[in-house]
Amino acid sequence: MKIGLEALAALCRRYGEVFVTAWRHRAQFEPVRRANDEREFLPAHLELIETPVSPLPMWTIRLLILIAVLTVAWAAVGRMDIVAVSTGRIVSGGRTKMIQPAQGAVVSAIKVRDGQHVAAGELLLELDAVGADADHRKTGDALRTAYLDASRFEGLLRAADSGTSPRLAAVDGVEPSRLAAEVSLAEGQWRAYQSRRDALSAVLAQREAELATLQQQIRKLQGSALMAQEREKDYRDLLAKNFVSRHAYLEKQQQHAELQSEIAVQQSRVKEVRATLASQRQELASLRAEFRKDALDQLRQANERIAQLQEEIRKTGAQQSRMRLVSPVAGTVQQLAIHTVGGVVTEAQPLMAIVPDGDALEAETWIDNQDIGFVRPGQSVVVKVDSFPYTRYGYLEGTVESVSSDAVRDESRGWGFTARIRLKRDRLVIDGKPVKLTPGMTVSAEIRTGTRRVISYFLGPLQEYASESFRER
Repeated sequence: MKIGLEALAALCRRYGEVFVTAWRHRAQFEPVRRANDEREFLPAHLELIETPVSPLPMWTIRLLILIAVLTVAWAAVGRMDIVAVSTGRIVSGGRTKMIQPAQGAVVSAIKVRDGQHVAAGELLLELDAVGADADHRKTGDALRTAYLDASRFEGLLRAADSGTSPRLAAVDGVEPSRLAAEVSLAEGQWRAYQSRRDALSAVLAQREAELATLQQQIRKLQGSALMAQEREKDYRDLLAKNFVSRHAYLEKQQQHAELQSEIAVQQSRVKEVRATLASQRQELASLRAEFRKDALDQLRQANERIAQLQEEIRKTGAQQSRMRLVSPVAGTVQQLAIHTVGGVVTEAQPLMAIVPDGDALEAETWIDNQDIGFVRPGQSVVVKVDSFPYTRYGYLEGTVESVSSDAVRDESRGWGFTARIRLKRDRLVIDGKPVKLTPGMTVSAEIRTGTRRVISYFLGPLQEYASESFRER
């Protein structure tokens, strides 16, 4: 072992001495440097040997090696953005308001044009539903009739309580001639009631007079009967003393009995008359009660009709108001779909859109399932408008404002998610002039979801292939 180490040390010293000697005499081994004109007079083979090799290929190789080394170093150290690309369109931050009819109708007037600015509540379209106006007028006329009926029966009830002629309250929207006809009808009903009441009152008065006559006759008969009783008593005493004949006494007794019988008959008639009077008074009270009951029943029915017709008038009024389409907000008319007066529109047909004023524009984009796990609110976004090539006119910057929490289905793209991106500005400079973007323009959004090393971009596929290889059956 020791001998081997000594031999290795001796070998190293020997090579070191040789290298030092060669380095000291290196100038002697270099060829004679000749100028270009000297090499031109040498023989051809010597000229070829003496001419040095061009340094360009060597420097090219060195430069390529340096670039490769720098590239690998940059790829290992440098980082690049990871973006999720999504497509969508520009929308209003306050949501564009779609104008749709509630039912099928005919266009009677178009009050706006595409691109026109409208105020909140401004009339946009007038529609005409078949029969809607006629139904509203018919219901309104029936409602006024019900109000007139209620007013007439209320007047009859007041007249029944006060005993005076009925007075009707005025009804809004009713012509004076119609109100006068209703007053005449009420007065006719009141006169018919008075006629029956007066007839019963006359019969009642007649019975009361008859009762008074009977009572007077009874009092007269009672006086005569009292005197006849005294005469009968006197004749009975005289008969006992044989001062008068028995026949004379019996005559007085018969007179007294006849008077008592007449009194009983008259008292029976008094009872009959009193019973008749009670019946007449009950009939008169029943007449008044029946009159009030009929009036109250008719008033209740009129009020029920009023309540029902008021609901109907609200429905028809709402239907009529829906025939006048107004702007829900101040904004600009877009996507006007009708241009013909007399044209027919269907229920829920989009007629136009109102883009609200003052609302910041947003981009609504579609996020694929493969990217949704990395998209979060607050991430920065580069938005490129398809209408204006970004290489010439630039792009917009924005921020992810919200991401849908549940997937939605698109017929062409399948299941995915939607994201809303708040734009930092709503204009692009086109040929030196700022042009405002409008809702509906399609865009492509690049959402910055993170960063990674550049070299991982190239090594990722290799790692994927390596991890998936050698496992097939």
